[in-house]
Amino acid sequence: MSDFDFPSAMPEKPVQSIEEQLRDSATTFIADITARLGDGVAPPPELEALKKVRDDEGSDVKALSLKIYELMIEQGMMYDIDADTGALTPTQFDIKNNLDIPEVKAEFRHLYTYGMELIKRDMIDIETVKDCVKTRLIERTGLSPEEFDRWLGF
Repeated sequence: MSDFDFPSAMPEKPVQSIEEQLRDSATTFIADITARLGDGVAPPPELEALKKVRDDEGSDVKALSLKIYELMIEQGMMYDIDADTGALTPTQFDIKNNLDIPEVKAEFRHLYTYGMELIKRDMIDIETVKDCVKTRLIERTGLSPEEFDRWLGF
């Protein structure tokens, strides 16, 4: 038996910058959404927007984070996920008339708090997240920003 320790002889995996990690995450997210779209289901425009930002070498962490966040929101708002296959199909769900359903509130809370985490980690500035949350989350509920915060328990 040899004294050669193969695992320790392997070069260390290079440490990725946060920007490289985000580009990899974007690629994975794009592939996942694309693969899961049901037959004949069009991708959301945010998918192409994320591709463009990911492929633009001049894009920074904030631009990548925003486009990932926007696609994340639109996936949750525009599509139903088949429990058996994971396929995404356009939703017919009426958000405004179903705010009392716990799963609806949980989805909005998750997406809202994800945006707050991006701010805390300095990945997106506060005004950008506010605009995104207002247009992509709050307006879908029909609530005012203050009512939205109360509804989520903030």
